[in-house]
Amino acid sequence: MSSAVARRAAMPPGPRLPALAQTVLWAVAPVRFGRSCTRRYGPVFTARILGFGDVVYISTPEGIRRILRDDAARFDAAAANESIRFVVGEHSLLMSGGAEHTERRKVLMRPLHGDNVAAYVEVMESVVEQEIRRWPPGSTVRLLDCFQRVTLEVMIRAVFGITDSARLDRLRALVPRLLAVNPLIILLPALRRRFGGVGPWAAFQRLLAEVDRIVIAEIRERRARIAADPGSRGGDVLSLLLTQGGENPPLTDRELRDHMVTLLAVGQETTATQLAWFFERVVRAPGALDRVEAAVRAEDWKVLDAAIHEAIRARPTTLDIGRVVTEEWTAEGYTFPAGTLFAVSLGLLHLSDDLHPRPDDYAIDRFHPVEPPSAHFLPFGGGSHRCLGASLAMVEMRTVIAAVVRDVRLRARRAAPEAVTPRGPMLVPRRGAEVVVVANRVAAGRE
Repeated sequence: MSSAVARRAAMPPGPRLPALAQTVLWAVAPVRFGRSCTRRYGPVFTARILGFGDVVYISTPEGIRRILRDDAARFDAAAANESIRFVVGEHSLLMSGGAEHTERRKVLMRPLHGDNVAAYVEVMESVVEQEIRRWPPGSTVRLLDCFQRVTLEVMIRAVFGITDSARLDRLRALVPRLLAVNPLIILLPALRRRFGGVGPWAAFQRLLAEVDRIVIAEIRERRARIAADPGSRGGDVLSLLLTQGGENPPLTDRELRDHMVTLLAVGQETTATQLAWFFERVVRAPGALDRVEAAVRAEDWKVLDAAIHEAIRARPTTLDIGRVVTEEWTAEGYTFPAGTLFAVSLGLLHLSDDLHPRPDDYAIDRFHPVEPPSAHFLPFGGGSHRCLGASLAMVEMRTVIAAVVRDVRLRARRAAPEAVTPRGPMLVPRRGAEVVVVANRVAAGRE
């Protein structure tokens, strides 16, 4: 028996379909593919994905805890993210591990937590009110498109702090295209060639270069302005990173660029998609929208958080977190060799019939008044690589949802739930979370 065959035989069972067929199923219907494999093979199974090879899916609470926390030092997160290095850059938090990751995370932690995040609420409220004004009563709106505009505007103004109108307008046009990167150039490195300046790679390189020019120009101008007048520093994330004190050395322009593009890549689209799924679920679950509206009126943020968490559980925006084991590791009855790629499937954990009975139902009471065990629900990952922007994302979702339900009454355009559809790395509502605007006090001219 060859070493490759022997290794596959020692791996957890999985579908016997050709790798091409599994890759198509994984790309077109990842949730359905993952749940089908889980039902047939259990919460640990092996899939064969072109561009990645054998991938071990794991969705047991114990296995996830060991990979993300207990045995985290034996896993390489950066290696699993290698396919997106060309987007986020070598200095990105996603491309680091160990002590380097700890230091980079420490630098980014301060501007994304506590009072700094609270200071962005006013910007968020202003942006979402401007968006709501575009929803006349009786109209049908695609909330995914609406919330992408909202979260992008918040990112540009509160995180980047950009005020130049020309740069604002250009980024509004470029960033959605940047985030809609062709998945083929992620999956198939062989396509990352210019082919005479034509094809998806060449087009993406031109797009990325223009975004980089705008971001780096903003960084350099902001750096010069703050150096000339320290009092001109704003409260946005970029300004805070430029003026960090303590023992940390000043960040270079390229380091700042990579950090800012990473925040764009992993924050803006994820929050927008989760907001769309929140309303797609709430307008269809009996009594859920009324309960959310009552919670907002009463400023009962525990109930609102429970409603948000249930939407995150029921409709994950992404399915997996990648990790590569760096040394032989034994778990779930298997011994995995160094180099094994794991898909730590938080999405399948959250959709487990055993951990969350009737997982396809949306039920706020799963999280209120008693929350499920923390090992059963990890909305932002876990361990030292837990999502750095979790606090910002929760504040933004609370703020946007509260603003919408205070002034707008919505209903589902169709009774049937919207299917889950992959769009790049995101799992989005197939129709964009279409709703009908029943009433809108802002659009009606309320002061």
